[in-house]
Amino acid sequence: MSQSIPHSYTQPYIVIGALIVRSGKILLLQENHMPDKGKWNIPAGKLDYGEDPIDAVKREVLEESGLTFRPRTILGMRSIYRKDVPGNVKTTHVLRIVFLGEASGDVSYDHGETGKDGLEISDHKWLSPQEVLSMPLSALRYHDIKQCVHDYQSGKSYPLDLLTHIVQN
Repeated sequence: MSQSIPHSYTQPYIVIGALIVRSGKILLLQENHMPDKGKWNIPAGKLDYGEDPIDAVKREVLEESGLTFRPRTILGMRSIYRKDVPGNVKTTHVLRIVFLGEASGDVSYDHGETGKDGLEISDHKWLSPQEVLSMPLSALRYHDIKQCVHDYQSGKSYPLDLLTHIVQN
């Protein structure tokens, strides 16, 4: 198990995500924690210290959706500098790596984290690419979701071996 080290808002951190498409529909999850409560996102979360990014995306998909994820390609890597995070935090900067692959099972929130607001995820939807693209940006946790959908529709992706995890002893 990897060691979790809290991130600092003074430096970027890495977020791993998965675009999951089933029967032509894309899975979106509704956030249940502030500051993004009510916003929609793909299954995603922070890369733990020392964790292989491919293991991380499998873990995050399971924790947030209950699905077993098999990444096939990397859909994209984006540096996202959010100035829209309310509260004490003025900005958030993440490097987000999004994988594309298949998922099996039924959506369940039983594996998710809980906090003062309850479960991490409050709802889910399977939406067509056009439905996702027509959502207002204010409804999405990260604005790269629409670019992910465009990349998926155009067949743009990168091999998994673009990203290599090395443990140096």
